[in-house]
Amino acid sequence: MNLYLKNKLINGDSLEELKKIPNETIDLIFADPPYNLQLKSELTRPDRSKVSGVNDKWDQFENFNKYDDFTYSWLTECKRILKKNGAIWVIGSYHNIFRVGTAIQNLGFLDFK
Repeated sequence: MNLYLKNKLINGDSLEELKKIPNETIDLIFADPPYNLQLKSELTRPDRSKVSGVNDKWDQFENFNKYDDFTYSWLTECKRILKKNGAIWVIGSYHNIFRVGTAIQNLGFLDFK
């Protein structure tokens, strides 16, 4: 591993920072991406508790296509920097995890070759 990355937190735009990391450098990626959770009306869980939306700019996307484009962009970079025997853990909610999971499958993260 490059010493400049060992035990280092990187603060910046994820898409810009990921591009600076050499190919197949990382053993484990832990990602907590935006959930695209803007609510147009009240939403409740099965237990009747209220879901709080996110109104912050970093979680706002024009539409699902824009969210998917962003998701494919960061996951493509993650796949590039991940070692062949590495792992990726992605946090999500029922609002986004199926879209993220589809991208993970489509990008070949689950190909066992």
